[in-house]
Amino acid sequence: MVKRRQIGRELQALRETSGLTIEEAGAAIGRSDSTISRIENGKRDVQLIELKGLLEAYDAPAETREHLLTMHSASPEASWWTNFELPPNLDTYIALEAEAAALRVFALASVHSLLRTEDYARAVLRGTSPSAPADEIETLVKFHMQRQQVLTRESPLDLVVILDEACLWRQIGGIDCQREQLKHLIDQAEQVPNITVQVLPYSKGAHTALTGAFTILDFPDPTEPAVVYVDSPGGNLYLQKAKDTRRFDQSHSRLRGMALDEAESARFMKTVLKEME
Repeated sequence: MVKRRQIGRELQALRETSGLTIEEAGAAIGRSDSTISRIENGKRDVQLIELKGLLEAYDAPAETREHLLTMHSASPEASWWTNFELPPNLDTYIALEAEAAALRVFALASVHSLLRTEDYARAVLRGTSPSAPADEIETLVKFHMQRQQVLTRESPLDLVVILDEACLWRQIGGIDCQREQLKHLIDQAEQVPNITVQVLPYSKGAHTALTGAFTILDFPDPTEPAVVYVDSPGGNLYLQKAKDTRRFDQSHSRLRGMALDEAESARFMKTVLKEME
């Protein structure tokens, strides 16, 4: 996924340097302007014949041609999630998550997937997909549990999660399930160095993310732009334009400033847990 985005960006830069419009580039290789746009935005893989045609149309330097052709031919390792039948577009997000170095998250209504217990994950899936067959739910539970391995891999993902207080009180799966989820959250926050959990209490009032949750994915290569993922009933959004990522970056920074710090958040979660006894 990251490779596709990088090739797209470099092709866009070559096209702009050549002075060709998207329409002219498409005409040069017999493709529509929407196809060129999707390739440049990393939303579609570029076929080898298309890549060679575009490099020729842009009169790309030999060194650049070799670089892009080599990148294109590199075979990615098989992805573990291809063994699962996933909902539409979820595989795109998981591919990005697997390659990310860090996630910055704001969770509004439920605990983020990477921090869920198995029973809590099952209850969320049953609640959000009430008509799904039981075996499909179990497959997705298994998938989400395996997905959490990004937190314990050799170069673990850095996870910074801001939880709206609602995530702590909403009894997803019942009070016993919620209590176990709170215990797990507290353990993860206190014992895993690459996990940061901060709570945003109701008392803080209005904030920049009242309209919904979001995730910012940062990548190991500092030249690779961040991606903002927004999951909504109307569909999944992937934002990568600088003006969009900057807006969410500023929002997450403000939310961290409003939220309780890590120690205060742990104490707050323990208080909620005690009140559920």
